Parts: sequence; structure tokens; C-alpha cells
Amino acid sequence: MTTITVSVVLLATMLVVQFGLAYYAQQVLAGAAQDGAANGARRDSTPEAGRLLAEDLVDQAGASLLTNRQADVEVRNGRVVVSMRGEVVSLIPFRRSITVEASGSAPTEEFRPQRTGT
Repeated sequence: MTTITVSVVLLATMLVVQFGLAYYAQQVLAGAAQDGAANGARRDSTPEAGRLLAEDLVDQAGASLLTNRQADVEVRNGRVVVSMRGEVVSLIPFRRSITVEASGSAPTEEFRPQRTGT
């Protein structure tokens, strides 16, 4: 009986830790995507630079936590959108990894000169 109880408690603890890692990984992706979108939307930058920044931020914060990472960038309706996806490493044997996704967007900056009165 004790062996079964310990096994169940250990499995429950591992599940809590696994979902905690998935939550953290999703937060890392969300922050990196938002920062990448803001960087790519600047007037003196490019959307591709925003994607590269987002990938770099994920490498710094969650390189060992996420596998099969992917980052995409597009410009839609005057906004830069960075979308990211990755799989969280699995702590539980014989269990599929959890896929997390996040995206961030920012309006593109542009200079509009002031109109002169006529």
C-alpha cells in the first residue's frame, strides 16, 4: 500500500511540475514575441530583426526548456505580428510533450509630417 501511495504522490508532483514548466515556457514565448514585435515595428528596424530578437530572447531564457522552437513574423494591417511555438521538454516518461504558443503585435511606426496651414 505504501509503495502505491508513494508512486501516486510522486506522479502527481511530477505532473504539477510539468504543467508549471509549460506555464513558464508560455510566458517566456509571450514576452519574447511581444518584445520582438515591438522591436520589428520601430521605424528604423525591420520585421525580420524583430523575429531574430524574439528567437534570441527565447534562447537566453528557455533554451533547455523548449524544443522544436519556431518563430514567424508578418506585417498585417500596419502591425508587426510575431508568432512563436515550441514544445516543452517532458519530465514524465512515455508522455507526449506539451506544445505552447504565443504571439505579440505592435503597430508599425511611421513619420507623418505636420500639415502646414493654407
